[in-house]
Amino acid sequence: MKKRIIHFVLLFFVCQWGFCQAPTIDSLVAVLPKLPDGEEKIEVLNQLLKRYLNSDLGKSRNYADRVVELSRKTGNRVALATAYKDIGVIHLIGSVFDSAGYYNRLALKEYDQLLKKSTGADIAKIQEGYTGTVSNIGNWHYYQSALDSAVVYHQQSVELGQKWGADKPKANSLSTLAYIYLDQAKYEQAIEMHFEALRTFERLDNQDGISRSYQGIGEITCGYLNKCEQALDYYRKALKIKIETGSERGMAYVFRMIGGAHEKLSAIDSAFYYYEKAVALAEKLNDKRLLVDGYSALASVAEALGKSEEERLALNLKYIGVAEEIGRIDGLYVGYSNLGIIYQKRGEFAKAVAYNQKAANLAESQKNYGFLERLYFRQYGIYKDHLRDESNALAALEAYLVNHDSVSNAAKFQAVQDVSIRYETEKKEVLIAEQQEDIRQGRIRFGLVAGILALALAGGGLLFRLTRILRKRNEEKEFLIKEIHHRVKNNLQVLSSLLHLQSRHIKDETALDAVREGQNRVEAMGLIHQKLYMGDNLAAIEMRDYFYNLGDTLLDSFGLDDRVEIIYHLEPMRLDVDTAIPLGLIVNELLTNSLKYAFPDGRQGIIEISLWQNDKGKLCLRVADNGVGQAGAPVLKTSTSFGSNLIEILSKKLKGKPQVSHENGYATLIEMEQYRMG
Repeated sequence: MKKRIIHFVLLFFVCQWGFCQAPTIDSLVAVLPKLPDGEEKIEVLNQLLKRYLNSDLGKSRNYADRVVELSRKTGNRVALATAYKDIGVIHLIGSVFDSAGYYNRLALKEYDQLLKKSTGADIAKIQEGYTGTVSNIGNWHYYQSALDSAVVYHQQSVELGQKWGADKPKANSLSTLAYIYLDQAKYEQAIEMHFEALRTFERLDNQDGISRSYQGIGEITCGYLNKCEQALDYYRKALKIKIETGSERGMAYVFRMIGGAHEKLSAIDSAFYYYEKAVALAEKLNDKRLLVDGYSALASVAEALGKSEEERLALNLKYIGVAEEIGRIDGLYVGYSNLGIIYQKRGEFAKAVAYNQKAANLAESQKNYGFLERLYFRQYGIYKDHLRDESNALAALEAYLVNHDSVSNAAKFQAVQDVSIRYETEKKEVLIAEQQEDIRQGRIRFGLVAGILALALAGGGLLFRLTRILRKRNEEKEFLIKEIHHRVKNNLQVLSSLLHLQSRHIKDETALDAVREGQNRVEAMGLIHQKLYMGDNLAAIEMRDYFYNLGDTLLDSFGLDDRVEIIYHLEPMRLDVDTAIPLGLIVNELLTNSLKYAFPDGRQGIIEISLWQNDKGKLCLRVADNGVGQAGAPVLKTSTSFGSNLIEILSKKLKGKPQVSHENGYATLIEMEQYRMG
């Protein structure tokens, strides 16, 4: 029996190099219980993880968890880092972005430690894993529409891939960079990236990568060169590979693109057929990012297929809902634009203008100039032909020209000139009319009642207009505040990553410890801004959920989640951001102190975090552990007092003073007078 198992494993590894047909899922599942705990079993689990990645994320995650468990049991740190990276990808595909970011950071931390210690045969695998994790972090930013951060990480992945010869993650990053440049209308850079990625994937015989490159080249060929018949050849090549490899998710994406090519060729029935196939697979896989693309595609052909306005409105609202759920900004502005078109055709021009403006605000944040060009020209038509608002018509037309790289149509230039002349003429006519009215008003005496009535009507109209303006400005400010918190969180995440990268070059333990503590403080503040832009209250934080996330992050950072438990005694409480940030930093320092010093030599223990309002109306925070206490922690005598000073300063800001107790461990109580509820 043992010989047969060894023979199967040897055959399995030979197959990975292309000398025979790869084993089926059934054969892998059948051999799994017969393998001893070790590298062969981990490899089979990894293959099952990857086989299910494009068809059943639940099963894929199950096998990944088994790899984590077995890697820890056997002490295989390389396999553990790879498993963390794969779990990050699983969550990213499922649009669970917080978990995806968490596991990517775990993977990067593991690979970073391995790079410092490993030599010999493992080093190439570790370097490729590290490069792949950096690429995955780039995708994490890209899927959340943080394009600037995505470019930074993918460019870093490409540089690392060239330095270490890690061709696969380098090619993956080139593919994503191509799509980012495509979104920004940088077509030459996009096509160059796709072909460079394709050459690399062909050299590696990476069929999945080859098919993705075919997809990208086809998209540019059809969408921007208008050669959709030629693009269909690329799409069919990609689809053939997806079918051969059994990638249902990949098949769905290709169906979406084939439908788009048929739509541009005016074969609407064929387009609808492929769009429906894409949506059906996306719903089966619960892939919300793919669902956004599928619903968008169905919405684009709904009118041509004779769907009613109500059906089209419902479809677009469903589409916008999924896009909002996963933070897909490009999906949101296309959905809002579609609503603008529907309301324009219904003659509800004020609604059309409002939705078009929502779409424009989001598209400008993504620098999608081609989309903005079409949108502003449509706005111009509404203002000019329907609302008779020449001032806004001119503004919309100027915005259109700003987003138009080279205008070859002289009629559009003439339109600008016509609007400008008409606007100036009408301004003069209005001035003459106002002067004539003044003369006429000088000759006519209104009665007191008529004057009061006119004043009341004018005041009512002005009040109504001001109300609408204020409502619109409030909506815009709310969006901008969310966007600011999102960008601050992204910038803090980049800063945290830079601190992490910098720590790799620090040899002095004291300096390294200080940098890591700084990284934890940055992540504590970044978590605040994440809760703000994801929540329904832009000025307050729900502290219970925040402390749970902060505690889990620090436990993982110190690697103590297996022997230290955090117990939370937290009243439901929302605090404004000026209170939440110093309070979060105080808890970060106190937790860090307990995790570093309270449980030496493998000691197990408990940390308790309590937050409540006492009878005197003070906000009370207590962090206590049952560790060795200050007397049993000699390291404290040589450590710096920066953390203690920081707690003192932050407590003073909230009009509180830390009270320390050494009974049964170490505890800190702070009663704060200056705080605000949200």
